[in-house]
Amino acid sequence: MDPKSFNTSEQLHPLKLSGSLGGFCSRLRWLHIQNFNRRSLQFECSFSILNPSSLSRKGLDVHTVHLHRLLMRFQHLESLSLCGCTELNDSGLTRLLSYGSNLQKLNLDCCLKVTDYGLSLVASGCPSLTSISLYRCINISDDGLETLATACLSLKCINLSYCSQISDKGLKALTQRCRQLQAVNISHCESIRGVGFKGCSKSLTHVEAWSCKLNPEGVTGIISGGGIEYLDVSCLSWYPLGDTLLGIRLSSNLKVLNFRMCRSVSDTSIVAIAMGCTLLEEWNLALCHEVRISGWQAVGLYCQNLKRLHVNRCRNLNDNGLQALRDGCRSLSVLYLNGCVHVTPFALELFKSHRANVCIKDEEVMCINPYSPFR
Repeated sequence: MDPKSFNTSEQLHPLKLSGSLGGFCSRLRWLHIQNFNRRSLQFECSFSILNPSSLSRKGLDVHTVHLHRLLMRFQHLESLSLCGCTELNDSGLTRLLSYGSNLQKLNLDCCLKVTDYGLSLVASGCPSLTSISLYRCINISDDGLETLATACLSLKCINLSYCSQISDKGLKALTQRCRQLQAVNISHCESIRGVGFKGCSKSLTHVEAWSCKLNPEGVTGIISGGGIEYLDVSCLSWYPLGDTLLGIRLSSNLKVLNFRMCRSVSDTSIVAIAMGCTLLEEWNLALCHEVRISGWQAVGLYCQNLKRLHVNRCRNLNDNGLQALRDGCRSLSVLYLNGCVHVTPFALELFKSHRANVCIKDEEVMCINPYSPFR
């Protein structure tokens, strides 16, 4: 048996031991070693194990697979995934008070019945926690997040996407108390404007905030620590008082920027960001319909470290704009381009002949980050 592989559905049945007494004792010794050395455990209800069709079935009640018994058996766990255990409630987490002291990584994605009280059990039992994922934990609020931030000061990575009760109040507690924080995902958190990031630590390098309602002060808050290298604000909600994204120009360390479907971003912001974020290596501007010639000229002129550029379905990218990209962006290696109705075949062929080293791809993809903590 491989001590690194464990399937709860197999290991919870009574052992069927046979053979000599020596073999029996050897088997017991092996099980003891396995229990002692195990550092990671993932329940079979986790989405990475299930087929997609299984998500339509009734959630697995983790009590039926003896969560408490497993936590007693594996007392040195550093990583635990309960992702997809939709029937798990707060009481299921009580054993973490006794056996969670070594836990560094916890995944509670779609644990729909876990509330602030359950999160307080995590906070009390897992003081060494560095990473937690609460994707779609819809009963977690600012109160639970504040409790977690108070107890788990070593937290580096947290996924709050689709946590609809979280606001800037909880986010502020997190960013002010957890000064080692490196990555935060607040995507689809409709109550967050971003101001909770104000005064964040320079250690914060990765923020995902797609489909959010950020305001200009919130965007400035995200970059206030000065360490941001990866920022995803795709599908940003329309802001009635103007362009929200101008403040990003101050992110001098930024390397990956995703503006996909930011339909109201203006040339003013594009020019300022191109001038201020000279380390950019990937920029997704797909479906940014308000970027016009001055914006494309600025990208070509100032983004000399840019390797990957997405311009899919940009209504106002024309032959002149493509020429500006062709004549600039000297480090460009991949251009994602399709659906640009004002780019003629002749201009595209000119680009290919002048920049044969650039691969033009007609597929539409998101910004690629192989090191993302949320993948």
